[in-house]
Amino acid sequence: MRGRKNKNRKKTKMGGPGGPHFIAAGKALFLKAIISLALVVAACAALFGYMRSNGMFPLRKVVFEGNKNLSNGELLALLKVRAGQNMLELSRKDLSERLLASPWVQQAAVRKEILTGRIAVRVDERKPFVIIRRDGVMWLADIQGRLLEPMRAGVAPFLPVIDSDVKDYPDTFREAVLLARCLRDRGYFQRPIQIMAACPPEDLSMQSADEVVRVGFGDYGQKLNMLAELESEIAKRQIKASVIDLRFANRVIVTPVVAQAVKGASAQPTSVPSGEGMKGWVKGRAG
Repeated sequence: MRGRKNKNRKKTKMGGPGGPHFIAAGKALFLKAIISLALVVAACAALFGYMRSNGMFPLRKVVFEGNKNLSNGELLALLKVRAGQNMLELSRKDLSERLLASPWVQQAAVRKEILTGRIAVRVDERKPFVIIRRDGVMWLADIQGRLLEPMRAGVAPFLPVIDSDVKDYPDTFREAVLLARCLRDRGYFQRPIQIMAACPPEDLSMQSADEVVRVGFGDYGQKLNMLAELESEIAKRQIKASVIDLRFANRVIVTPVVAQAVKGASAQPTSVPSGEGMKGWVKGRAG
């Protein structure tokens, strides 16, 4: 009896779940699975290489969406693709980066449809916000002051113009862009405006028609509110100003236009109280 029990125990140890034969069989199955997987991967790689080298998925069509300032031809030139090119050779990331090389393109999404040979492109463009005159060249620029492209010859400015010298006065240029945003928010874009920014920030000024407004540095919203109130008041009193100075905290200096018919007349600046005191302001005119 004891001998049979010992033989059964030996059989269990040799062929059971914990026995060496069982472990060896498991290793063999695992090895076969690894080899099979490697063969499948190799076959797929060979098939992919064959399709890529033989151009089985040629590019047939590229469609664009969202572009208003860039033409389809300009976007196609940025992509640098050609009809018949193997779709498998084209990377969506590379195509997107090529589009983003244009200052007009803020975002780009590329979708490849390999079976149909079609590439679909969606772009979000930056919008012209101001015109920047730099070194004698007029540039369209976005709301961040990024240059987009030179204006075409013969096209009249249709946005505020910033005269800038970024090399010598970079801080003033940034302030001029902030001023332009405040001007837009208060409806000043409806009339021609030129912002003079080739100067220190404290001398920042703007011109509309024959009127020069010295704005200075900072507090643009408050200063423009003061300007609107002042312009309404001087219009009621039929005073035409040549210079309005907003750079002071508690007063505004107005220099009226001298009538040409009065020989030898000189325009004398008039100090106007800001805030509530402006409504009751009555001052003499130059003469």
